[in-house]
Amino acid sequence: MNWLSLSFAQPFLLWGLIALPVIWWLLRLTPPRPQTETFPPLKILARVVKREETPHKSPWWLTLLRLLLAALVILALAEPVLNPREKAAGGNAALAVVMDNGWAGAPDWDERVATAARLIGDARSEGQPVVLALTAEEQNQEIGPFDADTALERLNAARPRPVPVNRPAIYGRVAAALEDMPGAAVAVLSDGLAATGDEAAFRQLFAGGPGQILWAAPERLTLTAATDAQNTAEAFEVTATRAGGDAAPRQVVAYASDDKGRRLAEAVLTFTAGATKTTGRMPVPFELRNDFVSVGIEGENQAAGLRVLDENTRRRRIGLLSQSEADQAQPLLSPLYYIERALSPFADLVEPSSAELTEAIPELLEQKPAVIVMADVGTLPEAARRAVIDWVDGGGTLLRFAGPRLAAADNDEDLLPVRLRLGERSLGGALSWTEPQPVAEFPASGPFSDLAPPRDVVVNRQVLAEPSPDIVERSWANLADGTPLVTGVKRGEGQIVLFHVTPEATWSNLPISGSFVEMLRRVVQLSRNQGALGEANAEGGKALAPYRMVSADGLLVPPSPEAEPLAGGGAVTLKNPPGLYGSEEGVVAHNLLPPDAELTPLARPEAPAPLTALRYGFDEQQPLKGPLFAAALALLALDTLAVLWLGGRLRRRP
Repeated sequence: MNWLSLSFAQPFLLWGLIALPVIWWLLRLTPPRPQTETFPPLKILARVVKREETPHKSPWWLTLLRLLLAALVILALAEPVLNPREKAAGGNAALAVVMDNGWAGAPDWDERVATAARLIGDARSEGQPVVLALTAEEQNQEIGPFDADTALERLNAARPRPVPVNRPAIYGRVAAALEDMPGAAVAVLSDGLAATGDEAAFRQLFAGGPGQILWAAPERLTLTAATDAQNTAEAFEVTATRAGGDAAPRQVVAYASDDKGRRLAEAVLTFTAGATKTTGRMPVPFELRNDFVSVGIEGENQAAGLRVLDENTRRRRIGLLSQSEADQAQPLLSPLYYIERALSPFADLVEPSSAELTEAIPELLEQKPAVIVMADVGTLPEAARRAVIDWVDGGGTLLRFAGPRLAAADNDEDLLPVRLRLGERSLGGALSWTEPQPVAEFPASGPFSDLAPPRDVVVNRQVLAEPSPDIVERSWANLADGTPLVTGVKRGEGQIVLFHVTPEATWSNLPISGSFVEMLRRVVQLSRNQGALGEANAEGGKALAPYRMVSADGLLVPPSPEAEPLAGGGAVTLKNPPGLYGSEEGVVAHNLLPPDAELTPLARPEAPAPLTALRYGFDEQQPLKGPLFAAALALLALDTLAVLWLGGRLRRRP
């Protein structure tokens, strides 16, 4: 018998409440016994004028007190319970507990374990065998049936995992185990997050027609995950995603940590009403951003709340190439001198050991650079040219500088952002009508749009671009007369950028200005690292050893014994949990969620029988038998005092 949040273990005893009217009638006819005193003549004569009568029935308040006492005794014998918990119906052949222990279940893991422990305790009292399956474990896990004590031990030893759940595979094993136990009760303890294949998984689990279906899930899904991190030119951007059922405006704090766990930067991310994705910026110096090892969401104690970073968000590796021999006596005239000084503070620079293009270019490409800088390089050999084109199409950034060799070379449209006129243009001088040109305002659509144009820079020579319909959109910087100074274009997954002046201060004083450094930084920030250690090792058949792993509660920890080397990327599994793979020389980030991940709440499944909702969490039921008996004893003591008081006031008349 249940009524609201109250139930009774012995409800049949409540029939005793029918006897309350009979008790009331008897109490009315039974007055308190009067006190008898020895006859004192003189005392009686002194009070002869007073009339005292013994009432023929009990006072109404004493009758009510005794009725209340009887009612409390009856209620206590019925063993009432406040906030009763649901139980599996008696008579089931067995109990199957299917519990999610994936990354989304880590924040409320203790509540889920408490719910399962209650069910297993009920199965113990009924003598039922228990099937216990965890959806984030390996498919070959032992699921029983066990006796209740063994199932409880295995439940207490279980832990949440930093991997997604695999409901189709685990539910299939449970359904197969229940074929030998028709009519068993099935308890589904969900983490509340939808996953791929849920509909088919639940259909398979309930296909055998269970005797009872119990359902427990969090009331509201409040997960927030860090799904992307980009090291842009201006700031470090962090993208977070929250569960779709959480529609209220909300703010979270994202933080970035180094390899020692120290917080280096923070940003406030704001979810507007109804929004499930937002991005925040950490405008910290580029050099500090290179120390970021992970970004996380404060207060999210689960694996998706932490995102690890690798070389793609750190310093870029840049290859330098020039056909000119370095002149030790005049280093300022070296084509790479100012480039090295500008890039070395925030990038790793590599140069080939050979000056021959047929050997130098393959050597640079083996280093997997993010950017290759070609300073006044003319026509490339065909084999080297094809290798560079493939590298650009795969995501590389080719940064070229003009010079006499490039001006005299044939146009290679695959390795230039625009078509060039043959030869160079000279500005100023005795035989020229033109004057050296300053730099104009940077176009709003280019990567230099927020930079102030250098007022002290003038250009004396340049290579000119042939007019074309797309010359405007490919121009990132122009001279005052409208001719391009820097052009760029996207090719495949990469891009090609051309400075129409030399990298040394012969055609322009741009290389010796502060703007030159900022412009190179922007170009480098537009690139992405090609040193993907995982891809290189995958091609060679070599796997990367686990280095630092993300735990179920969202912390970077040493790898566990079951973690295996990562070969060629792949999905997050127990053998390859999220974390960093590699060594101190270089790591690859293996993250739990892709950038486009969405967190969708899990709806109640369709089932052949009505679902019995379980109270999710710790056991809050409170037996009221003891307090009721204590109250009855208190009323009994009060009744005794009342009788003594009445007995002192009532006297029998002679």
